[in-house]
Amino acid sequence: MTRLWSAGQPLQVWGAEETPTGFTWQGTSQRLVEVCNRWRVHTRWWQPSALIWREYLKVTTDTGLLCLLYHDLVVDGWFLARIYD
Repeated sequence: MTRLWSAGQPLQVWGAEETPTGFTWQGTSQRLVEVCNRWRVHTRWWQPSALIWREYLKVTTDTGLLCLLYHDLVVDGWFLARIYD
């Protein structure tokens, strides 16, 4: 079953700012093996209080996870949005 967190789960990432090489989630380190896809979402720019500006990365990890991560460019934080089965 695919797990989805619409508000995102906070992550600690390491490596390059634009493309991290790994992250820690729930106390477990995950090294990125491949970035499968990436895109940006910039919406509600006309409403500063509701602004969404994110860069999404669909990645695979060394433990076999296929995940959707995003970098919230407004608050400069990384989040886990989805884990695919």
